[in-house]
Amino acid sequence: MKTHVKVLTILSIMAGAAAGMAHAQDASKDIKIVLPSAVDVVEPCHMNSTGYIGQVIKQNVVETLLTLDPKTNVPQPQLATAWNQVDPLTWRVTLREGVKFQDGTPFNAEAVVTALNRQFVPELACRDKIRLFGKITIQPKAVDAHTVDIVTSQPVPLMPTTLSQIGMTAPSTSTKEASRLPVGTGPYTFTSWDPAQSLVLTRFDGYWGSQPQVRQGTYVWRSEPALRASMVQVGEADIGLQIAPQDAVNPETDIGYLNAETNRVRIFMDQAPLNDVRVRKALNLSVDRNAYIGTIMNDKVVAASQYMIPSVNGTDPTLKPWPYDPDQAKALIKEAKAAGVPVEKEITLFASDFQVANMTELIETMVQGWQEVGLNVKIKLVDKIQHAAMRRKPYPVDRGPTMVHELHDNTAGDAVFTMMVYYTSSGALSHISDPNLDKVLDEASVSTGDKRRDLFRQANRTIQQEIVPDVLLYHLVSYIRIGKRIAYQPDFTTGSKLELSQIKFK
Repeated sequence: MKTHVKVLTILSIMAGAAAGMAHAQDASKDIKIVLPSAVDVVEPCHMNSTGYIGQVIKQNVVETLLTLDPKTNVPQPQLATAWNQVDPLTWRVTLREGVKFQDGTPFNAEAVVTALNRQFVPELACRDKIRLFGKITIQPKAVDAHTVDIVTSQPVPLMPTTLSQIGMTAPSTSTKEASRLPVGTGPYTFTSWDPAQSLVLTRFDGYWGSQPQVRQGTYVWRSEPALRASMVQVGEADIGLQIAPQDAVNPETDIGYLNAETNRVRIFMDQAPLNDVRVRKALNLSVDRNAYIGTIMNDKVVAASQYMIPSVNGTDPTLKPWPYDPDQAKALIKEAKAAGVPVEKEITLFASDFQVANMTELIETMVQGWQEVGLNVKIKLVDKIQHAAMRRKPYPVDRGPTMVHELHDNTAGDAVFTMMVYYTSSGALSHISDPNLDKVLDEASVSTGDKRRDLFRQANRTIQQEIVPDVLLYHLVSYIRIGKRIAYQPDFTTGSKLELSQIKFK
């Protein structure tokens, strides 16, 4: 009897040890990613537009019907296997079979119809819908279990590209309020979220595709770039995002990449003195963009002339960044003052320091230049919630003359995904009301080929040379620090999504 007990005890100890070893091996496949700021929103219909939500859930938790090849921007199959345009207003999409959502619900045509309709629910105010469709409406219909027709109110030539940006959420997802527990078809389930501390994703064993190497991804946030870099260096984290140029000193771990983002100062043109085009031109002429490259900004950024990277269809290669000419700026301010424009009136520049490394130093230097030419600009640093409120309609009514520093990335490769939301009268992030510009942009959005490209180029010239609604700054470069135990290669889409399935262990 004693021998029997002894054997059972030994077996129990061995089983416990084996379980411990298995857990340790599993844990060795866990990674930690440190972000510049908190993930305070996890609603999938905002995932292309808000903070770092896209880097966390896009293609990890919630997948899209199509995906874009990062080298060519050509749509590729994902949850959809085929697509074709039936007529000018109808696209037919064939769905992948054998896919389930993480809650066990089948992925089928009815689920896609529900997910697409959810984008248009007024109570949710889906930012991706605003950015991708603007004033266009859609009517998705299930043709059979794995075929969907998408009928649009006007032609959408780039529907495949548009579908590469829309998350397919489970039918159980609420249409009454923003999701706090997103459910999709992706390789990771949304496991836990403490908005003050961390967010955790865990590998989904029922995933339809190949099983990724990373078992669990934990996201934490630290505002100081040097701290993010240090956490990776000492092994406390595996990936650090938005490392400042001065901290990116180790070529073995630090990678710089053009991230598709462009930053600018948007000028609200409804109040004096910003309603005078001479003042807006002076703001541009007072910024020495080249002087900041390699100093405040890293040496790989590119001065911008348009609010999207040069590879996007519709950018005009003939447009150059505004030159630095403070004397001409002073002359324009003097001329405006003589005409009765109150150039001395205080202008508030809203900014948030989660956006770009060294952002505070950049705007402080710009403001100094504006003050030197005779403008009274003051900086107001705000948190992400306040910053978003300043950027989006309806704008606060109790503000004075206002400017906002902001970023935009266009990873879809066509000007329509920038210009309709930022530069049309109805755009949710626009402060322009120009019927002639609206007409050009509306025509461009439904055109194809050379006509589409040329109309967008025409609009870009009008915006930069005649309306002057912003101070365009740089096409940005990000630095990422990657720990020594993993392999990951960022590309220009990394600013909007960071797929855990692309991370390998050395």
